[in-house]
Amino acid sequence: MADKLEGVDLLKTPLHGIYIPVALCIFGITILNYDYLPYVVGLLALYISFNIIRVKLKRPVLSSTKFQDYELIDKTIISKNSAIYRFKLYNEYDQLNIPVGHHLACKVEIDGKDEIRYYTPISNQLDEGFFDIIVKSYKDGKVSKYFATLSPGDKVLFKGPVGRMSYRTNMAKKIIMIAGGSGITPMLSVLGSIVTTPEDTTEVKLLFANETENDILLKEELDVYLEEYPNFDLRYFVKHPSPSWNGYTGWITKDVLKKELPEPNDDTKIFICGPMDMKKQMLHDLEELGWSKGVLQSKQDDQVFCF
Repeated sequence: MADKLEGVDLLKTPLHGIYIPVALCIFGITILNYDYLPYVVGLLALYISFNIIRVKLKRPVLSSTKFQDYELIDKTIISKNSAIYRFKLYNEYDQLNIPVGHHLACKVEIDGKDEIRYYTPISNQLDEGFFDIIVKSYKDGKVSKYFATLSPGDKVLFKGPVGRMSYRTNMAKKIIMIAGGSGITPMLSVLGSIVTTPEDTTEVKLLFANETENDILLKEELDVYLEEYPNFDLRYFVKHPSPSWNGYTGWITKDVLKKELPEPNDDTKIFICGPMDMKKQMLHDLEELGWSKGVLQSKQDDQVFCF
């Protein structure tokens, strides 16, 4: 608990912003002049009522039923076609706090039509006052082009959490993650939870495919995990590598899956996220290799799960 509160101004939170002043006032008046206590209690009752009403009327950090607007406060380019967008929460002590593996629904209006896309926050669950998402630009991507035009101060609509997977500590002995491009984001959410939870002993292997080396999102973070956590293994795949590339060349194939994956067993789960064609191909190849038949609209307890 102490780690969560490190660096937080307690007086700015609704709880301590009410209890601490009230306790100090009552303590002080009993020392100075006990006769004034009834008057002070009356004033404090008005103060407490005001704050209770203020808290009840405060906008929720996130709504699962209604889109709410969030202000863009920073945009960081991380590759030739991808950027991290940081959005401000309503209070500096607010935390997004959504289930690991869930997403946010984003709605933007383009040419008079609402377009909805889903993004997995990459910020830490304990980060306060903001959340981060990665948006990758595509040649025909309407929403990604819209994001590219945004500047700090602009507002975007989000709601959530949305999703079919809520990761649980040690839900499998081993997890194989197969990701393509921006499909790394839900994997990073689950991986981040595993490596920061000491009691989580899950072994994780990530197969991560991209067009070029420059397209590998969050490579520095992944390489740090690889170096620091013995239960994490990683394989990069690049379709168009540079002459110095020493990882896998090309896409993830059935032969590669056969080489990198263990024999089908009940102790292993497989997570897949990436372009639709990739997901369909992986489901087909995994079934041919003897793994449980997976579907695109996967359920929480499916052995092969598609985000």
